[in-house]
Amino acid sequence: MRSFKKMSLVAAALMASTAMVQAADLIPAPTHDLPPEVVPVAAASGWYIRGDIGYASLDHRGVDYLQGPFLTGQFEQHELDSTWSIQGGIGYQVTDYFRVDGTIKYLGASDFDGSSAPAGSGCSGGAVYAGFTCDYNDDAELESATIFMANAYVDLGTVNGFTPYVGAGIGGARVKWGDLLNDQTCTPGDPACDGEDFSHAGESETRFAWAVHAGASYDVSCRTKIDAGYTYTRIEGGKQFGTGVGVAGSLAPGVAQGGNGFDRGIEIHEGRVGLRYALSDAGCHQPVHQPQVVYK
Repeated sequence: MRSFKKMSLVAAALMASTAMVQAADLIPAPTHDLPPEVVPVAAASGWYIRGDIGYASLDHRGVDYLQGPFLTGQFEQHELDSTWSIQGGIGYQVTDYFRVDGTIKYLGASDFDGSSAPAGSGCSGGAVYAGFTCDYNDDAELESATIFMANAYVDLGTVNGFTPYVGAGIGGARVKWGDLLNDQTCTPGDPACDGEDFSHAGESETRFAWAVHAGASYDVSCRTKIDAGYTYTRIEGGKQFGTGVGVAGSLAPGVAQGGNGFDRGIEIHEGRVGLRYALSDAGCHQPVHQPQVVYK
């Protein structure tokens, strides 16, 4: 009898354990969703084109002029107005941190305001000027400056799509000056003194130029970047105007007077913004794969 009870207990225990195993099979195993694979946007390499617009503040470094065979005078005042700029170029992204480009920049017209003798100076030219003091006002226009530059840049690393950089360039500038009008006014006023106005033909020539750059770009996409920055450009000195000739209506129409003038150079402080666009998508489809997490 006791043996029968023991066998019954064993059978009941086996049946209970089997039921628990079957119930466990009905409960779904927990699942773990893997995080999405991170695929950062890569930067395109190779050739790119660029375009920029800017606002330029111009600093005229001074004017020396001839009276006779030697430089005998200097302008006491020499100012250039600010102007706009537009630039285009083509470049090559050599590495992630180094690139080069060639650019052509055009500066719009800028008014020149100068004076070639201080107020209160004695007029020269004979008895007709005795007792007068004179002002010599000089007005002209820097009609244009076209700057050709070969540049190299160091990109300082990218954080959240922003890449700061520094750079430098060397090249040349085609400078075109308009005619300079030398207007003489005297105190006290007198037609014999005030009527001596002379026009000096503007000069055009190509000069050496160099520049330094600083700025940052932002990745709009793999191939497109917004570029904003500052550029300092120095155009070396050269001819500004030729020998003066009396203008029509003055006391000395057609009469030559006054010598050539030479500017000492032009400094340009420019803020600019533009776009750079890669010509190929090389490097754009090179995702960096994160290792998958294995759950045990």
